Amino acid sequence: MMSGTRLLSDASIGAIADLTRSAPDVERVLTGEGITLEALPPVRDRGAVIVPNVRQRLARTLKALDLTDRATVSSVLAVAARLAEIYENAPNASPGRVVRLRDCLAADGYHLTQAGDPLAAVRALADAADRELADASAIRAELLRLERNLGADPSQDIGAAKRLIESTAKIVLARTGVSAGKNPNMNVLIPKAMESIAAFSETKPRHVQAMMESLRELALSVNRLRNTAGDGHGGVTAVTGVDDRDGRLAVRAAIAWCAYLLDALGDLQGQSTD
Repeated sequence: MMSGTRLLSDASIGAIADLTRSAPDVERVLTGEGITLEALPPVRDRGAVIVPNVRQRLARTLKALDLTDRATVSSVLAVAARLAEIYENAPNASPGRVVRLRDCLAADGYHLTQAGDPLAAVRALADAADRELADASAIRAELLRLERNLGADPSQDIGAAKRLIESTAKIVLARTGVSAGKNPNMNVLIPKAMESIAAFSETKPRHVQAMMESLRELALSVNRLRNTAGDGHGGVTAVTGVDDRDGRLAVRAAIAWCAYLLDALGDLQGQSTD
């Protein structure tokens, strides 16, 4: 039973439904988020039989979800982003529908694939991992967890951000042939991974070197935050003073660090084949 205030308005749900192109597309996108498209019975009107279309079915499906739950809303936003992408790439798409969706979501406090949107950044990093790594499965697994749960609980976001940094560091070290040592902690993994791709090279301009130091500290800060406010520690008392914005910030920080290392790793791999 739903309780509390709905986090997505009927206007946003209607705008999402307006992007539907075909039932197979909608079913595939919903299935990816663990949602089943409702089957609505035909309606009789003055002797005519009216079969509900996929737009009506999607709207009914989304409205039936618990839109007071942040995890559920996160899944709906992922559905919206994918449907918008499909719609924008379809022939004769109307830009106005996507603009309306963005406006409706913004009124509810959410943003769709705009600068700074962590979901968009998660997908961009997944694409970068696929480009640069022969096997990106470990990073993709962490990114999938992030995408599915982003915004549901800041402690989960912070924990996932730390795991993403850890997975990336281990992959980079393995690809560059540098030993991480036995059971290394994050204070070892983070700088060692950066050193393996020459992030601290003295040939870099002074201001870039300063940025590299800040980037290292940013990743280390995510780990320190995870130790006090992240999931997986089984604390006796609930974490206080950490909100959704802090969780999203940790995710963005992790993505910045991981994206730089994957980019640098791609350059190293390219040079080795010359």
